[in-house]
Amino acid sequence: MASEAKTILIASVKGGTSKSTLSRCISVCAARAGLDVAGIDFDPQQTFSKWSAARHETKKVIPSVVDFPVIPMTLSKWRGAEDVVDEHQIVVIDTPPALENNADAFLGLAEMADIVLVPTGSTHDDISSNTPYLLSLKKAGIRSFVVFSRVNRQTKSFRQARQQIAKFARVLPVEIPVAEDMHIHNDGGLTAVDIKDARGSKDVELLWDLIKHEVDL
Repeated sequence: MASEAKTILIASVKGGTSKSTLSRCISVCAARAGLDVAGIDFDPQQTFSKWSAARHETKKVIPSVVDFPVIPMTLSKWRGAEDVVDEHQIVVIDTPPALENNADAFLGLAEMADIVLVPTGSTHDDISSNTPYLLSLKKAGIRSFVVFSRVNRQTKSFRQARQQIAKFARVLPVEIPVAEDMHIHNDGGLTAVDIKDARGSKDVELLWDLIKHEVDL
């Protein structure tokens, strides 16, 4: 990589695993830490970039809100991400599901990234869908970590899923819980991290601390 920027790729085969939620929250944590942040949104639904536009409007009303650009892109032009990386300290990349339809692009982005986060729920469908992707990342020697999201830590199914996936993939020691606070403020371009005492905010902040350690920030 030509610059000293740190790139965080968030990718999962399964939909509904909080990719966009984590992209938003991690970006906010980085921006609140005073870093020059940008997001890249490869999802055709543009969830991340639409949220960013709403955040820009909220900042006009609440100037203390930290703002940063999120650039929509298409996977067919994924190499354009390198230009964004060259201009910022932290770049967070959100992706769509259905990796099998864009395998070359996903592998290229993964190789470009400093760290790949693979969010997953704890159901059998979540684990079985993500297993081939995690194994391919491991085979390619790409630094990747599983982040359990939208989970109830007290359930047997979560504990079993964590034990199962830890046999072949590295799992970060923090989970993002099922919590309304994680998404209820999204229409205003905010996250749980922006809201004092929001449920899940401390978990996200811990996740950010772990990411900083892994990418040597």
